[in-house]
Amino acid sequence: MTTRARLAIALWAVFGFAVFSVTFDWQTRTAGLAFAGAQLRRHADGLPVVTINDGFRPLVHAAARRSSGWMGLIFGTGVVATIAATRPAKT
Repeated sequence: MTTRARLAIALWAVFGFAVFSVTFDWQTRTAGLAFAGAQLRRHADGLPVVTINDGFRPLVHAAARRSSGWMGLIFGTGVVATIAATRPAKT
């Protein structure tokens, strides 16, 4: 594998991590707002509130799984495309 191909794969990895970071941040923010809203509704209804560990942690785990999926898809596609592009042309 050439140096350029390795650099391209490294850039795909950086891009995948950037997408993970942005999507995880967005999903965690959305989950936090949903958790806080659910807590307010439970409190208003006179129900006991759920602990952060029981209510918010599963939402964060789900956000991490979804974000990891996007990162893997981007990185995998980039690696396959880079390897396909570096193969010599058949004559």
